[in-house]
Amino acid sequence: MSLLIRFSNRIQICLLRHPNILTTMLMRFFYVVDVISYSIVTPQEFLGKRQQLFGQNFAALGRIIVGEYNLAAKIIAEPQQREPYIGRFRCIPDRFSKNFLLFLSDKEVKGDTTHKKARSAVLEVVFKPAFDNTESQEAKDLLNQLATIANQHGNPPALDDISDDIQRTVIQYIMLVLLEVKLSPQQLSSLKTLFFSSKPKESLLISRVKPLAPSANKLQEVKRLEGIALNLIENSPVMSRYVPTTENDLSRTELSTLLLEAIAIAGCLGSESLLRSLIAKVPRDLEIDVDNRHEVLRVVLETARRHSPVNNINTIAQTETEVTINGRKRKFPKGTLFSANIGLANLDSTVFENPLDFNPHRDNLLAALSFNSVGEAKRRECPGRSIAEKMGSDLLVALQCKTVKS
Repeated sequence: MSLLIRFSNRIQICLLRHPNILTTMLMRFFYVVDVISYSIVTPQEFLGKRQQLFGQNFAALGRIIVGEYNLAAKIIAEPQQREPYIGRFRCIPDRFSKNFLLFLSDKEVKGDTTHKKARSAVLEVVFKPAFDNTESQEAKDLLNQLATIANQHGNPPALDDISDDIQRTVIQYIMLVLLEVKLSPQQLSSLKTLFFSSKPKESLLISRVKPLAPSANKLQEVKRLEGIALNLIENSPVMSRYVPTTENDLSRTELSTLLLEAIAIAGCLGSESLLRSLIAKVPRDLEIDVDNRHEVLRVVLETARRHSPVNNINTIAQTETEVTINGRKRKFPKGTLFSANIGLANLDSTVFENPLDFNPHRDNLLAALSFNSVGEAKRRECPGRSIAEKMGSDLLVALQCKTVKS
């Protein structure tokens, strides 16, 4: 296996350094092989094996994976031309809305402010007011119920036994705090299928990415589920109060569609990953003062550093870029696809001492890139960061309290 990985890395480096029609076609073959492998194993296993062989940077998934902290932070902070890539996938752009935030960021390269305006609309209309809703009893009850279920299945529980419960909790929590929507069992079932199904004809994300996406005439079910979700969002209490302004000129339908994609791809998938790690990866002998919210938050942040909820931030290089791979410096031309890998960057031993150790008392913990936060400007910070941190903190407190009582 190591020989195959080394061969793949070497060939992909060569193809990326000499782009033309033929090398582009060959690169797509390696992309398909790698994305299938990545999807079968865990991200940690796929990335970790290559990190062991080549260091922080290497070629995989038809691009250069950058796990070197300083270069990854630089890529995230600069204007990004993403083109049709999200996470490990290559996308079908026509199946996303014109206001999809990740692809709007392409325009910043040329000085366009469309991305900034759309992101501002999401923050001002939904995410900032939503923080108060995290204090509601309904929101706390959802996390308390999940903590009870988790503790009933062992310490730590087998995640496969409670995966369904985690997904249902995430969906209900996000819809409640962001949009003030309480889901019926049937609505919850529809959203769970749309957000978490592994079937391309049902999943919002998988139906839009290569090589897994079905043909256009086989999208009836995912479109039906999207219609249910969009109707819930557009007619929610929060969106019903929305009035477009000069600064936020998106129509209610446009903003609702943008929110649907953000909730499905970032909100639910990222939040599920964070909650799974908090339930299964926080050391059980770790002493936490649950009354000290700062201490609890540091445990959440260290969990996100150690087990990043999101990994690949893709961007097209605007200039020739030099990267060190396996101890050797290599130059890649303008137009090369790079992926700033948050999971690997947060394990860079030149920045984080003993990076595999779980240590919420690290002096530089706030430097971790887990929520795309870089520097004081935080231009790329996840819009829902405060919600995710609050959800994680409240779940951690509930888990600790249930453990003590039992």
